[in-house]
Amino acid sequence: MRLGLTLLCLAVLSGCAQAPVSRPPVVDASWRANEDDRVTSSTRTNPDSTLDIQSEKGERNQVTPIDPVARIEPIDQPEQRTEISPAVLSLLEQADQLRTAGDLAGASARLERAQRIAPTEPEVYFQLSSLRLEQGGLEEAVRIATQGVDFAGTDQAMKRDLYTVIARSKDALGDTAGAVEARQLARASGS
Repeated sequence: MRLGLTLLCLAVLSGCAQAPVSRPPVVDASWRANEDDRVTSSTRTNPDSTLDIQSEKGERNQVTPIDPVARIEPIDQPEQRTEISPAVLSLLEQADQLRTAGDLAGASARLERAQRIAPTEPEVYFQLSSLRLEQGGLEEAVRIATQGVDFAGTDQAMKRDLYTVIARSKDALGDTAGAVEARQLARASGS
């Protein structure tokens, strides 16, 4: 009797010591399927009808279509990205080198030329407004950065950077309320 009770206790305890069996996670990949891949109704039954109780009752499998899952894009990656022309890239690099060397006038000339070549490129507006801020042309920095925001489109990182230039310029101008508003806009753009 004691031996039977001991074995029963050991069997119960060994069942508790096993690791729990978990099911694999369910992954919704329906967004990858096209309309032809989705099954909306099926009349197929299991060939082994002894195992399929529902088919014995005459029921059919129904598959409910799943709405596509929303895809989340990183905010620093714009939806549409046009390539910057090699000429403009070269001018941006030259301007950066001149700026680093302390030749702000030369850098300004390169950026203005890049702006004439690519008048809707927000990167040029960002570089030019940052340079104007560095040169002390605060009102012009605000004006150029504001134009750049208009051209930034869906590029939230560029908008954030341009609003930051606006906030720094307005701080230097003594426009505290304008600087606060620009910082809020920068945060809203994903800082």
